[in-house]
Amino acid sequence: MSIIGHQKIISFFERMIDKNSLSQSYCFVGANQMGKRTVARYLSARLLKIDEKKLDTHPDFYYLARQIDEKTDKLNKYISAAQAKQIKIRLGGKSWFGGYQAVIIDEAEKLNEEAGNALLKLLEGTAGQRVIFLLTTDDNALLPTIRSRCQMFYFLPVENKEIEDGLIKSGTNPALAAEAALLSWGRPGRAAQLAGEENYRKSVSGEIVRWQNIINQPFFKKLKSLEDLLDSKTDSLRAGEKLSDAIETWSVLWRNKMLEKVLSRHRVTLLAAGAKSENDSGGLSARQIAALINSFNAAKSLLAQNVNPKLVAEQILLSLP
Repeated sequence: MSIIGHQKIISFFERMIDKNSLSQSYCFVGANQMGKRTVARYLSARLLKIDEKKLDTHPDFYYLARQIDEKTDKLNKYISAAQAKQIKIRLGGKSWFGGYQAVIIDEAEKLNEEAGNALLKLLEGTAGQRVIFLLTTDDNALLPTIRSRCQMFYFLPVENKEIEDGLIKSGTNPALAAEAALLSWGRPGRAAQLAGEENYRKSVSGEIVRWQNIINQPFFKKLKSLEDLLDSKTDSLRAGEKLSDAIETWSVLWRNKMLEKVLSRHRVTLLAAGAKSENDSGGLSARQIAALINSFNAAKSLLAQNVNPKLVAEQILLSLP
């Protein structure tokens, strides 16, 4: 498996595996597409001494994530207690092959209280050679009882050059690798998706252009520009996820503008993204941009609480020039 970045974390686990000195539970913290799941899968395969491609069918491996509700065909809001209990049922008391057992719990912050208590019993038990990797974007959102029993590892953004080199090494065209790295925000997974999916690159470019066209427009035009994100035919949860993804793109754009003003550095060029060449910050000061970024963070928090996406969008647009 080709992993881009996070070599210090990987090296730590390699040493612990060689020494047979692993703890039972680790928490990987970082933004989506930062590489948490990729590293956790690599380490799980390393523990089980198998090729990563065979991981999902191995009896000593278990992957836990939110499921699709069969009745509504929508992604559940939380990981249920029944799912958490399945770890113990699936893995049983001992390893099938006498070695390690490995568990990955994705979006661990989505464990509800009952599921968290079920997992806690597993963490408190004598598991022998069982290692549990919890993945989360926000360790503060974890249940305190779970967080206190995990060793934390924080996945930070990877340098663009390292991402670009990693993509080229995996066979990506150099020009495309450079573009994907620049638009990746330091996230290897996002870079790989940008490099591999043309439609995704177009959607990111479109989101950048959309936001630039919103500035200094009348409110009704601003709202109209978000119609496709707030389509009434789309269920509220899906609309919230789409808006949250868009807000993340907007946040990065404005952080770039903040850097331009505070550090007086040359504007970062967004390749093939339709970005304007002039320093277009809508006439906002650094302080106003900081307030706008804070409003984005608040909006994402509201969406996570299932607040109506249209109300959240309107609140953002009202704060704009």
